[in-house]
Amino acid sequence: KIATQPILVRLILKMNTVCSDITCVHCGSTHKIWTKPGDLEAWSKGELIQEVLYYLSEDDRELLISATCEICWDRLFPEDD
Repeated sequence: KIATQPILVRLILKMNTVCSDITCVHCGSTHKIWTKPGDLEAWSKGELIQEVLYYLSEDDRELLISATCEICWDRLFPEDD
């Protein structure tokens, strides 16, 4: 499901892709994520994100799910060495 936090999503059609501007709810940084048309809708209707948006990195998929950027995610959940 799409993150319930208020996020700014601006859609731009360009060369058969869609650009979404996602703002991290922790630090306020904005990130651009490029997807194929219809894939975000398929995910929002219940498709598994790793199957429909398989071409995105894990960090980009997490940004879509929780509106948490990679840097903030690493600060919130540091890896045990």
